Amino acid sequence: MTWMQESALAWAETPAESDPVLRALRVGTPTPRPSQEWLPARVCAQGEKDGEWLVRLPSGALRQARAAFSCLVRPQRGDLVQLAAADEACWVLAILERPQPGGVCRLELSAASVQLHAAELHLCADGELSLSGRQLNSRAQAIATAAQERQTHIGGTDAEHCGSLLLHADRHMGLHAKSTALSSASLLKLDAGQIHVA
Repeated sequence: MTWMQESALAWAETPAESDPVLRALRVGTPTPRPSQEWLPARVCAQGEKDGEWLVRLPSGALRQARAAFSCLVRPQRGDLVQLAAADEACWVLAILERPQPGGVCRLELSAASVQLHAAELHLCADGELSLSGRQLNSRAQAIATAAQERQTHIGGTDAEHCGSLLLHADRHMGLHAKSTALSSASLLKLDAGQIHVA
């Protein structure tokens, strides 16, 4: 056999390569992918860094896991969580079960600013509703407040500016201060059944 004949045989197509149907059905070697796991785990304790937890896998092994960006509920000890593990990294995706659901459920957002936008937004609490912050700003076209009683304590200055101010009390209204000044640019009127000046 000459060199030309050997080359022709080497380049000849196999039956699987010559048949278009077999060539379309041929499965190539899969591309290797990084190992990924989705498995449940139990939170044992908080990790060394903030936002990390020590979790126990079903095999009994312990791993350090970080909370995923979409996991808003802060894990607690004893929680059954869903993990995503890839190579050396491990994340807590969600909290599947909490042995004692009572107590405080804390939402932890790592972003510096959070915005909620909706056509209507309602906050409802059966008990106490508290707002706490260094500064509270509110702006609205109209504000309506209804309460059985209201108590306000301001340690510094309470400054109020408005177009018109109307105060109405069904029973008694008292004003008391160490010093009081009433002034009007045009008219100051006192009208009552009795006026006592002491």
